[in-house]
Amino acid sequence: MKYMSVPRSVVTVTVVYTVAMFWGVLVMLGCLVRMVRKGPKAFFTWNVLEGRPRCLDSRDLGIHGYVRLKRSGIQLHYVRAGDDRKKPLMVLLHGLPEIWYSWRHQLREFKKDYQVVAVDMRGYGESEKPAGRSAYRLEYLVEDIREVIETFNTFSHSSCVLVGHDWGGAVAWYLAMEYPDMVDRLVVMSCPHPGVFMKYVSSHPRQFLKSWFQFFFQLPFLPELVFKSFDYGGLYASLRGRRMGCKTPDAITDEDYKAYKYFFSKPNPMAVTGPFNYLRANFGTIPLVDMHGTDKVTVPCLLIWGEMDGALDVGMGEMSRQLAPNMTFRVVEGASHWVQQDNPAVVNTYMREFLQPSN
Repeated sequence: MKYMSVPRSVVTVTVVYTVAMFWGVLVMLGCLVRMVRKGPKAFFTWNVLEGRPRCLDSRDLGIHGYVRLKRSGIQLHYVRAGDDRKKPLMVLLHGLPEIWYSWRHQLREFKKDYQVVAVDMRGYGESEKPAGRSAYRLEYLVEDIREVIETFNTFSHSSCVLVGHDWGGAVAWYLAMEYPDMVDRLVVMSCPHPGVFMKYVSSHPRQFLKSWFQFFFQLPFLPELVFKSFDYGGLYASLRGRRMGCKTPDAITDEDYKAYKYFFSKPNPMAVTGPFNYLRANFGTIPLVDMHGTDKVTVPCLLIWGEMDGALDVGMGEMSRQLAPNMTFRVVEGASHWVQQDNPAVVNTYMREFLQPSN
């Protein structure tokens, strides 16, 4: 692969961990304040959600299955809707902290026209969770999805519509650069082109502050503890909280939230550490992208952004045009970072317009 992770320099390690420890101190001070208010017992309470939520097995979402990857040996879980293998393939890649279920609205919407496969990325949901930070390096994530595409494609289709959100979007960007012949159309949500992120953060202090968690998650153990504290308060804050959570009432219902908590609360320590290792394995190790030509995404691309994204500025999406000349950029009014769940009707409409043969 062209885009292989590279070792961090001493300077990079020093800067990253200095900033990480700064944020770690601030986060712990916040936790201490909450412990004073709610008590230490509440802080150290995290309950395993017993009983599989029924929504995970809703028949209209598709059929559950597993694929054993030949290159890595890892088994990935997926849900497939639209059982006609002659239909074009659409592959859906979720972000952090999500699972395949974040694509429930798109599975229902596009199964009539596509063979839609929503994947649990390695480390998530019902997919296997390899131990160790290095198992989550970018090149392994890209190769996982490359093999998924090869597995579900038939002799009549050699490419797919690739859709990614958040970290799934990052994998989708890189796969489109590395293997453009495998991607017929690219749809990315809430994730800038990889060549934009560091450039934008370094020139926009507001985004640097928004990116605090990228540094904080470099620390061992503490991010997991904070995420699980107050009965998985970090998960709740991410998906349903005032700052980061969905803005549309009931975009993530109680039952939907249980679907996420069911997997993140599993006793397996990698249930949380695996997803967090995406940040640890790749932050500061991904090679810089050429802003002037060789790393441009040439396939037709749709980039969708929530107007009220609490993690990433809309300006990142605008800047991504520099590296995706065939890009259409859409902003969903009033939507959060979880745009495909916050306003699925608008997102699906934008996708349908983009996927029309005339486009």
